[in-house]
Amino acid sequence: MENDSVRTSGSSTLVDMWIDGKLRAISVSREAIDAFLHLTPDRAMVMTDDERREFVRTHLTLVVTAATNQLRNSDPGADEVSLQAGDLGGRVPVRPAMGDGERRTGDRRKGDRRKINLGPPRTGERRKND
Repeated sequence: MENDSVRTSGSSTLVDMWIDGKLRAISVSREAIDAFLHLTPDRAMVMTDDERREFVRTHLTLVVTAATNQLRNSDPGADEVSLQAGDLGGRVPVRPAMGDGERRTGDRRKGDRRKINLGPPRTGERRKND
């Protein structure tokens, strides 16, 4: 592949490829690359344009597969395909809303709220489960 066929523009890496008999412009977002590589925010911010171009160049099969899937699921006649976070695979960074999705790390029953064990029921007596 020629050196100028993979290029960067802003936060996207661009490549022109033949897919299903048509030349398509594929745009791979920085977020798509970061999610695929599972980069920390610090590492993602320092990834250079050259590194992103090299990623696309060495993962062309992955890019073509993702672009083909997107074309088949949306507009098969599109001239341009934009790949975003999650389109290449990997984990999409999710920022939960305030209070949603947070996992507790400690004992959920802290404080005075404890279950009192009354022991086994006396014979012939049944406990109610309310």
